[in-house]
Amino acid sequence: MRLEPLKSTLDTSIGSEKAKPQPGLAFADAFSEAVKKVNSDAQRAEQSSLDLASGRNANIHEVMLEMQKSSIQMSLMVTSVNKLIEAYNQLMQLR
Repeated sequence: MRLEPLKSTLDTSIGSEKAKPQPGLAFADAFSEAVKKVNSDAQRAEQSSLDLASGRNANIHEVMLEMQKSSIQMSLMVTSVNKLIEAYNQLMQLR
């Protein structure tokens, strides 16, 4: 997944000059895509572990790697959400 740099949505133009909207990936879209990727990887890891338990997949190394990858992604996602909530709360305190 490739993320494009975030573009400012604030109008910082001076006088009659208007800033043209920059095509790019909005933060909400980027975050939504990241959540979808974490979810699909978690589902794939779960399916791999079920396949291992049922005997359809004999490669325990791949299963363990997928499970660890999913665990790390989920931890990062939870930390990101917590940081976003913390930042939002700090912004609300400034009002």
